[in-house]
Amino acid sequence: MSSILTNAGAASALQMLRSLNSQMSGTQRQVATGLRIEQASDNPAYWSIATTMRSDNGALSAVQDALGLGAAKVETAYEGMAATTDILAEFMAKVVSAQQDGIDKKKIQEELEQLKQQIVSISNSASFAGQNWLRSDMQGQASEAGAKTSVVSSFNRSEDGTVSVGTIDVDLSKLALFKNGGGGILQKEPDPDLGYGLGTIGGLLGFSTSGYGDVPGPVFDQPFTITKFDVVTVAFSVGTSNDTFVITKNVVDQALGGQIGYGFDGDIENTADWAKVLLQATFLNKAPPDILFAAQGGAPNIFFRATIPLAAELITVQPPVHTRTLPPEGIDILDIDVTDPDIDFPTITLVLDEMQQKVISAGAYLGSLRSRIAMQEAFGNSLADSLDRGIGRLVDANMSEASSRLKALQVQQQLATQSLSIANSDAQNILSLFR
Repeated sequence: MSSILTNAGAASALQMLRSLNSQMSGTQRQVATGLRIEQASDNPAYWSIATTMRSDNGALSAVQDALGLGAAKVETAYEGMAATTDILAEFMAKVVSAQQDGIDKKKIQEELEQLKQQIVSISNSASFAGQNWLRSDMQGQASEAGAKTSVVSSFNRSEDGTVSVGTIDVDLSKLALFKNGGGGILQKEPDPDLGYGLGTIGGLLGFSTSGYGDVPGPVFDQPFTITKFDVVTVAFSVGTSNDTFVITKNVVDQALGGQIGYGFDGDIENTADWAKVLLQATFLNKAPPDILFAAQGGAPNIFFRATIPLAAELITVQPPVHTRTLPPEGIDILDIDVTDPDIDFPTITLVLDEMQQKVISAGAYLGSLRSRIAMQEAFGNSLADSLDRGIGRLVDANMSEASSRLKALQVQQQLATQSLSIANSDAQNILSLFR
């Protein structure tokens, strides 16, 4: 049936043309943007995932920048530490040379002063982005605030959607050549173990005794501290057998450390503590066949008693001999003066070797940090590439497929246009019937 009011063919052709135009618009957008899913309406789930991943990738890029900054700081500190190692080796050689007879120590001291200034210059200039890991503002020991810094290393998103930033911690106490107030690798170290000082060594200083049975021991007069540098050696005899007992910080810590109210600090607070330490030194640190006598008692009295097989023998205790391997505060490299007539070369050599070993350890620590940061940077780059590929799989358009589809839609559009033109010509055909 033909009608001049309703053209069903044209309406159908127009509907098809509209549908093709809509499809063509979407395909053209994919070709223009390269995205299959450009906005949330295209696919809400994939769009949400891709948008989140893009955000994470941006954060990861910032992490990579932070890693680059951290790597530069580590590299700067490492170069300074390596240079310091070489200077310390030369410093040690000069100090060893100064121990020769007939050598001009003033000339050597002049060279040492130049080396000192170079070490200070290195520690002052090893700075990057306002941070200097070789010259720290830390006061005293590593346990205090500010002893650590960190390098941002990762951006993490958990399964529940929470995010966190990972860091690589850097222990500055292992790196500082100089600290404000002392305690750096090349400085005197404030020693918390000094406590009360030695005093009379719990009454042992100048003490000697002889007798049978329970022989009175030293009279404890005041608290004192055995430091890690102190060795107290006491010679004694029981009958014809001679021996010694030795008191060190390790002995004190064995006797007292770990008890409630006590730390491993070498502090001896009272007579009861002192008796425990003497027992540890005379009895517990020896094999049973070697034990001749042991300290006994407690507050207020301490006494010495021979073991049962020797109970009838004469006990004689000699005055103690105290030695200190290092000054309690250590030695500052900037204070070393080989022209000092009282210089203790063996001690200076020992301290310089300890300093050098600490600097070498610090260099190894920085080397391991540098290696870890490099590995993290490589992983971060791989992870960023992986995220890009993952986002692409979700939302990128297949350009070959989109191009083919666009060409097909263009042909269909042309055909639909022709179809609409044909359908519109029906009215002209009806008009010809009335001519």
